[in-house]
Amino acid sequence: MKALPQYLQAVFWMFGTLIALSLMGIAARELSEIYNTVQILFVRNVAGFAVILALMLQLGTGIVRTQRVWMHGWRNLCHISAVGCWFYGISVLPLAEVFVLESTLPIWVVILAVPFLRERFTSYRLVAVLLGFAGILVILRPGVAIIDPVALIVLLGAMLFGGANVFTKALTRTEGPMTILFWMFLLQLLMASVAISSYGIFLPHGHYWLWVIAIGLTGLAAHYCTACSLSLADAGLVTPLHYLRVPLIAWLGWLIYDETADIWLWIGAGIIFAGTMVNVRGEKK
Repeated sequence: MKALPQYLQAVFWMFGTLIALSLMGIAARELSEIYNTVQILFVRNVAGFAVILALMLQLGTGIVRTQRVWMHGWRNLCHISAVGCWFYGISVLPLAEVFVLESTLPIWVVILAVPFLRERFTSYRLVAVLLGFAGILVILRPGVAIIDPVALIVLLGAMLFGGANVFTKALTRTEGPMTILFWMFLLQLLMASVAISSYGIFLPHGHYWLWVIAIGLTGLAAHYCTACSLSLADAGLVTPLHYLRVPLIAWLGWLIYDETADIWLWIGAGIIFAGTMVNVRGEKK
């Protein structure tokens, strides 16, 4: 893959992110049958940190070294809050709706990347942002339909994911993907441990262990692929590819849970995707 242009390498890594996140959504839905959002966050980070410790046996302790602990802290505060919003949405809303609303992440990345990463706010990115917000309005239809508060929580999560991606891009300038992952699971495990303290110690049982392992592995894979992708291309360029997981998760939701999406969801998703393609084609010129 190294023979490909950097842009295409970044695209391939982002496709890995999309597949991993879709599978994580299925695992989170299954775990939500018996666990609440805080408990799912806790088991996710326990599983992820266990995998990281196992990898350290092969990679050595060098992945622990960092001079940017505070930036890791801010990134992971944004990220664990975003994941909490996402998991809660998955437990309540249809999967396709959660993924469409959460896939507004590129809008927030494009906006935040300008002041924090000093990336250019091109006319193509402006079109992507405007069409993205138009797509949100079509999906939520304020004044026409009753807006589900959970949908707004998912949108808040998308904004926090955008902030986390901006921090990730900044960290990739000095940190390797495994260093970012080590600090992510360590700090988020500590944060989740504080939150879980009010629920007491618990262990998954039966086949739910398989979903715990899946949620840990897919989380690790998604963040490794994202870090690799962002190290090869601008955040505002590769993150719009997140929209491509919407048809994938809609198909999985229909296949596994017999969920269907209404026409307004698809129209809104189409508008958002159109903005994405304008941005991607413009950046390639």
